[in-house]
Amino acid sequence: MIWLRRLCLLLLFANVGALVWHLRHREPSAAALLPATEPGTPGLILHQEYLQLERGQRRLQADACWRLGPFPDEAAMRRAWQSLEYVALDLQTRRSEAVRGAGYRLRVPPAANRADAELLRESLLAAGFDTARIDADHGIDLGVFADLVLAESRQRTAQQLGLEVLLRAEQARTAHWWIEASVRNAAGFRQWQSEQTPPVPAEPCG
Repeated sequence: MIWLRRLCLLLLFANVGALVWHLRHREPSAAALLPATEPGTPGLILHQEYLQLERGQRRLQADACWRLGPFPDEAAMRRAWQSLEYVALDLQTRRSEAVRGAGYRLRVPPAANRADAELLRESLLAAGFDTARIDADHGIDLGVFADLVLAESRQRTAQQLGLEVLLRAEQARTAHWWIEASVRNAAGFRQWQSEQTPPVPAEPCG
């Protein structure tokens, strides 16, 4: 029985020794080989994620919208449109109208007939109204004056001839054209701006 106990103890010590040797000599895992990440250190970005971020950045740059104008006329706007097609993803045109004072018109009300209108016109020409003309309704147009004081002075001169003279403020509508461009090539757009003569005003859409 003594030899059996000795055999069991020998086997026990052999197993313990094998376990200790295995623990000391095992290969480190892949996770243990990686250095620990310090707090605040950015993590690694996968290649696919990088491509997605890059495409998103390009889209943001492409969506930069600029409002160009106003252009003096529609022809100038069309020329700019054609040259912008190479640097813009999308182009939209806008048209607006501005109302401004054009001056003050003097007019004699219609006469009974053409003959009476001719007589009145001769009197006005003699009084210095060189632009007096007879309209289709036999009224007489004395012209448009930019200054109200001058218009009122000329009105009084015509009234001294015994004529009724009407004074009316005139308004003119001026059209303006604009282009809204979604730029895809910032460098090309800056080059386009530098080539415009006269310079084209530009501001972000909004």
